[in-house]
Amino acid sequence: MKGLDVVVEPTTTTQRRRLPLALLGAGGALLAAGGVAFYRRPFRTLRALLRLRLRLAGVRERRVTVNGVPLRYFEARPSSFHSPAPATPDPAEALVLIPGLGDSAESWTDLLLALPRDRRILAVDLAGFGRTPPPPEGMRFSVLTDYFARFLDAVGVRRAALAGNSLGGAVAIRYAARHPGRVTHLFPIDSAGLLGEAPAVLEPATRELAQELVRITVGPGRRLPRFILDDLLRNVRAPARRAYLANGEPTDVREDLPRLGALGIPTTIVWGEHDGLIPLDNGERLRDAVAGAELLVLRGAGHSPQGDAPRALARIIGERLQRARPGAI
Repeated sequence: MKGLDVVVEPTTTTQRRRLPLALLGAGGALLAAGGVAFYRRPFRTLRALLRLRLRLAGVRERRVTVNGVPLRYFEARPSSFHSPAPATPDPAEALVLIPGLGDSAESWTDLLLALPRDRRILAVDLAGFGRTPPPPEGMRFSVLTDYFARFLDAVGVRRAALAGNSLGGAVAIRYAARHPGRVTHLFPIDSAGLLGEAPAVLEPATRELAQELVRITVGPGRRLPRFILDDLLRNVRAPARRAYLANGEPTDVREDLPRLGALGIPTTIVWGEHDGLIPLDNGERLRDAVAGAELLVLRGAGHSPQGDAPRALARIIGERLQRARPGAI
């Protein structure tokens, strides 16, 4: 097995936006204002706060209908808010952010706001998750990938850089392998698709098992209050999430990997150092299976680096996309 290509440090400790810390910070603000919404449904309240942050930053929440299903997404257009934008950015080219199992487009908030506004950026719900209803064909990997492909067509994206976390990484890999010429750069982030079967820990039934899911996802030393664990248990029992885990179709992209190298798609694999849900050896196997791929490890990050180290991840993505621009040095 080859050694790791690069180990990337988040620039400061304060930039590690772990989900529990974000939850507790949001909860403190709301409780101080007399709100009980956070105590009753902390995850829902956090997502509402994230939507507000995006709205205040000029990011639009939109919907587009795909086969009768209203797919929800956020869109940031090029502007000079973060950095100078190209004079004539092509709206048919974009950076698209794809969340993981049971997650929503809001999970990309910190990263989206840290990225330069030099191109169109879309953060999308996978069908059945977030604020998007399930597809009538059922909650299966092939269906979710098909709806993602139709989504890109519906919003007029002909060529895209794809960044996908966990299940979203597998969707990005499958799409890139089967749509030649449509993907300019691939960023699988703690990607699913090589495990075969989903880990049993994804369906905790007790607070203790929910805390274990947090530990292997975020890293050691983080204990959550009971009311947050209770809300986590409610979320993992969501019908669409349970339907996906029970559908019998594996989330497996192993046969797609050689094609990525054959197509010459630049591939940058990013992994959180403390990801115990999909361990680092999966990233190494992915790197070894895709010709020309690089593997970067984010110290201090867990299964979701877009929340744990958004600035470091934004730098990785931004630098690689900038290199690909015509005239870039």
